[in-house]
Amino acid sequence: MSFLREGPITLIARLVRSEALTNDDLVLQKANRVAFEFDAIDARMSADEALATIADRADRSRLAVLKILTTAEKFQYLADIGDVRDGQWYRINLLPRGKKPGPFAWASSLGDAGYEEIVPFVLDEIRYLFSEVDSPLSPVGAAVGNERALAQAIAEACKFPERAIGKSRAARNLLSGANSPHKIVVRDVGQASFCSAIDQHGNELFHLDAGWPISYNKKTAASKPRLKVSDVPVILSHWDWDHLHGYHAIAGLAGGIWIVPVQRLGPGAKLVAEKLATNNRLLGVSSANVSAGPLRLGRCKGKAGNLNQTGLCVQTTLQSGKTVLFMGDADYDLVRPRLSTLPDFIVATHHGAKFRGSVVSPRGGSGRCVVSVGKGNGYGHPSAAAVMCHSGAGWSMSFTCERNGIPRGSRHLGP
Repeated sequence: MSFLREGPITLIARLVRSEALTNDDLVLQKANRVAFEFDAIDARMSADEALATIADRADRSRLAVLKILTTAEKFQYLADIGDVRDGQWYRINLLPRGKKPGPFAWASSLGDAGYEEIVPFVLDEIRYLFSEVDSPLSPVGAAVGNERALAQAIAEACKFPERAIGKSRAARNLLSGANSPHKIVVRDVGQASFCSAIDQHGNELFHLDAGWPISYNKKTAASKPRLKVSDVPVILSHWDWDHLHGYHAIAGLAGGIWIVPVQRLGPGAKLVAEKLATNNRLLGVSSANVSAGPLRLGRCKGKAGNLNQTGLCVQTTLQSGKTVLFMGDADYDLVRPRLSTLPDFIVATHHGAKFRGSVVSPRGGSGRCVVSVGKGNGYGHPSAAAVMCHSGAGWSMSFTCERNGIPRGSRHLGP
């Protein structure tokens, strides 16, 4: 039985993202609910036990993901914190739903196929501990000091594997032998991101992201047997679960070499990174652009600590000479290296969510854009405003979910 069903639960948790639910018609913006998502671990263990769990030498089911749904103001009040940002660590107490009033929460522990089971909770208490950019803090009491010491030990263990940093040259060497794709397949994986480069014979050349919906959005996945793909290289845009959960859920992905941005990690993401690094399958790109074969990879220059805006963006040249731009969840204005020519095709950033800045224009004034999104997802993606922005720039829009009478399914970019 999952430890989440044992009753009241206490987690040490890293905030990995906070996203307002899309509501383009909302009058009072402060009333908008925000999904606060955490990469977490059971707090009822010693530091040694926690570190063994993160390294996959102990019971991995003590790892969990958590979503709390409330307003930004309510979260700040409960946590007694002014500035909420990614990379903060918290101690969180959860109670079974119905035990008391409070913000709703949902958690899932790590199973054989990833984070699938979802357990409903109510938030009992949340205590801010520290941010990764803080200097070491002196404890203000024995209980708080012990919690902080455990969390700091966990945070230290969650650093990106050092032996996999600075691998831009290795990534360049690996990709230099790649053939130009015939097309890019944007796979229908529900509320997630997973694209594959395909040659004219249908063979997979490399993957862009490796996503599969985690428990919160499991209902958006196609009701078909799990995919099985080739163990070709995976280029990961950033370390969000809807972009990397396929490591656990899709056969074949764990066997490839992963080219990834060097970013701060939570306990569950570090387990993935550590396993790949141990098997010499992790190539971390810190800052250098990587140009090789048909690919150009660059680190987006967003605000430090923001996973979405500091990941890898990818420009791919097809056999036809046309180009595809893949931004992950980053704003188009952050594309690196700078575009030498406007793209013919794009995968919409952030599943069609709102973004800052302008949308990139298509070459020749028109092009095709695919939105990888799951119908009924918990964020309200895609945003009507973002879709209109893309259309207004000249992009012809298509969606992997059912929309406007068109059935769900994978979409192709190219040739």
